[in-house]
Amino acid sequence: MRLQLASLVLACLCGAAFAQSTYTVLYNFGAYSSDGLSPSGGLLTDAAGNFYGITIGGGAFCQSIYGCGTVYELSSSGGAWTDTVLYSFCSTGNPDTCPDGSYPIAGLLADKAGNFYGTTTGGGSSNQGVVFRLSPPQQSGGAWTQTVLWTFGSGKNNGTFPSYGKLNMDNAGNIYGTTSGGGNKNLGIVYELSPAGNSTYTFSVLHSFSGPDGGGPEYGVAIDGSGNLYGTTEVGGPSNPACTFGAGGCGVVYELSQTGGKWKETVLYRFKGGSSGWAPVSPIYFDQAGNLYGTFSNGGQLGNCPPAYCGGVFKLVREAGGGKAYTFSFDGQNGGTPLGGVLPVSDSLSFGTSTAQRGNIFQILGKTETVLYTFCSQPGCTDGWSPGYGTVMRRGNALYGVAMKGGVNNDGVLYSLTQ
Repeated sequence: MRLQLASLVLACLCGAAFAQSTYTVLYNFGAYSSDGLSPSGGLLTDAAGNFYGITIGGGAFCQSIYGCGTVYELSSSGGAWTDTVLYSFCSTGNPDTCPDGSYPIAGLLADKAGNFYGTTTGGGSSNQGVVFRLSPPQQSGGAWTQTVLWTFGSGKNNGTFPSYGKLNMDNAGNIYGTTSGGGNKNLGIVYELSPAGNSTYTFSVLHSFSGPDGGGPEYGVAIDGSGNLYGTTEVGGPSNPACTFGAGGCGVVYELSQTGGKWKETVLYRFKGGSSGWAPVSPIYFDQAGNLYGTFSNGGQLGNCPPAYCGGVFKLVREAGGGKAYTFSFDGQNGGTPLGGVLPVSDSLSFGTSTAQRGNIFQILGKTETVLYTFCSQPGCTDGWSPGYGTVMRRGNALYGVAMKGGVNNDGVLYSLTQ
């Protein structure tokens, strides 16, 4: 398989969709002392329409200024949304010693039994993060049970500081993720946690990045129907002076495939910097045709954002006797520095958010980008800003997401955009 990236600047019809879209703040975080602060990482939803996610700060126990984070449920009754904190991190109360983890950033993964899985960037025995499972109560109204499945930071074959991207799981219950540090060259790893019975898991390093093959995998991995893993690295690849930090390269898109029980990495695309873009800090998503989508946070064809940190969206098309691919570049007015990836609805329609200048929600349809909403459009930014590290969720005719800042308490919001 060969993947090709070509460039195509897309026109911006900024404002064209505003008359057809209604933006609503559904919930303001920070409403009470134990509430979560700064929601991040995207959302999960259930059949009843409840939302689940994490907050970086807040919670009932941690005695730091901002708290050490929560897992929450947001439910609606009569049009009013209620936040229920399912778990508060750092039950010891001391932010320097949190064996159960602290400061989650990545979103949640759910299994068929209703358990949630996630990571924290702090806590654990080395204060370099954990992988956790949160299990629902056996009786209605009971407490959720948190179990630490793995603690990072005990050596180069472990990994340090799990990435911004949520975990993923295959049909056998194996859990996959990435860390931005650790490994043979301290450039990050891809890891697997395999169930070993009695709530124990076996940890395996599937790949340790070394620089030419990538470095700093910040957003986890996607899994295709054959069990292959796909992801991006912020740096790495061939040395390139156009990229100004780390590992000598501009970042890569990679695939990990398994043959004979061993995992092999294939670099699918190497970013070139400058107008071609660099630093793909992004999860990978697939459309129905199996094409790969993501975002790069720096560079791009328009490049008018000081200091040229506009970024853009990329699409890698699988070639079979031909094919095409494109990138879309932000210019700072139609967005910039997209960090949450994009949600492809079809091979011609995708949605996402960008963070530059307080952030926006955008749509790409064919070759046209439309800004659907610009954050901080209301006095005092009561509509929220900084959509952060998770992409939007599409349910019916509406998009849902979280912003880490703004709202009436300046602690973030849950929002909807109805089209």
